[in-house]
Amino acid sequence: MAIRKIAQTGNPVLRKKAELVPLENIDSSAIQSLIDDMIDTKEEYHGAGLAAPQIHESLQIIVVGIGDSERYPDSLLTPDTIIINPKVASFSQDMDEDWEGCLSLNDLWGMVKRSNEIVVEGYNREGGSIEIQAKGFTARVFQHEIDHLYGKLFVDRMSSMDSLSFGPEFRRYSKMLKKEELL
Repeated sequence: MAIRKIAQTGNPVLRKKAELVPLENIDSSAIQSLIDDMIDTKEEYHGAGLAAPQIHESLQIIVVGIGDSERYPDSLLTPDTIIINPKVASFSQDMDEDWEGCLSLNDLWGMVKRSNEIVVEGYNREGGSIEIQAKGFTARVFQHEIDHLYGKLFVDRMSSMDSLSFGPEFRRYSKMLKKEELL
């Protein structure tokens, strides 16, 4: 298990579609080690999720788990969930616009509109089929991480760049701004 370097915006790995993981390779030591490294890296950098392309591996693997974090102090704690070859099977038409940040856009934040509820299908680290129903912030994180597998960053989903903020300004002003003012 190791902490990996995070690919930053501008690295081509973040802008290409990641490869599907062949089901027969899921139990390989290479994939299992990659998953362990993703978990360690997500925890080290206090992320709510991480996609394999963010650590320079163009494979369709994500980990979502929200621990006790300064980055997301108001979020419900959720255990780490690994999904290989994830697909959004369904999503609600009910949407919400809220702040997002990304380990690959170091200390940048912006308002992004996402579905409030989704169903994600894929495979767990043992190769079994799984279906995850997620709501609220957790649904947002799944959508954000799956976007990485298709070369999308949260800034691509912003309807307006008016809210794009560097960390110090985000921490200082985001609570003062009303969402309606940014629409």
